[in-house]
Amino acid sequence: MLLLLSACGSDMGANESPTEQSPSEEANEQVNKTNTREANDSNQNGEDQTITFVPQKSDLDAGLSIESDETLAELAGIIETTDYSEIGTEDDVTIQYTGLYYQTEKSIQPIFMVTNKTEQSYTNMDMVVSFKSTDGGSIFEQEKFHLSQEEFGVLRPYTSMPLYLTIDSSKIEVLEKITQTRDEEISIDYFDFETVEEEI
Repeated sequence: MLLLLSACGSDMGANESPTEQSPSEEANEQVNKTNTREANDSNQNGEDQTITFVPQKSDLDAGLSIESDETLAELAGIIETTDYSEIGTEDDVTIQYTGLYYQTEKSIQPIFMVTNKTEQSYTNMDMVVSFKSTDGGSIFEQEKFHLSQEEFGVLRPYTSMPLYLTIDSSKIEVLEKITQTRDEEISIDYFDFETVEEEI
């Protein structure tokens, strides 16, 4: 499996290739809490805002971690180095293209980040996603996806989780163009979910 990186800088782009490290022994080490810069002068009490990178449940169940998997390390690095204000939208759940994708002989999977900047936890999410270049080349046009608790996990407040969506191989030229130029439009056109009540 080949991980292709964006060659151009972007809000959620990557600048360095990931390196392999020793696997973690503790499940709690699977998340990488990142301290990001202040979004703007209006931050309450002058405190820095934070977003926590969390791998999918299926990644964790497979024994993958930020320390052992170069893709997760790369994604965690994106969250760590991207300004808080450029990750997601306040009081909303959003999806953003990372500029990274997997490509094998049989499939292509752009990697997105789903970010929750609300006070509520969500699971078993159904969403309709549109993703296209600004010149009209379409990757998804109101495509339906289900993010189950068994596979995806729980999207907790102020976290960002990776989402791997398979696309038709005929879309590779459009995806490559978006990856290079970052001239893109992406939206969640429909969002349904179950809420999770958790004690903090």
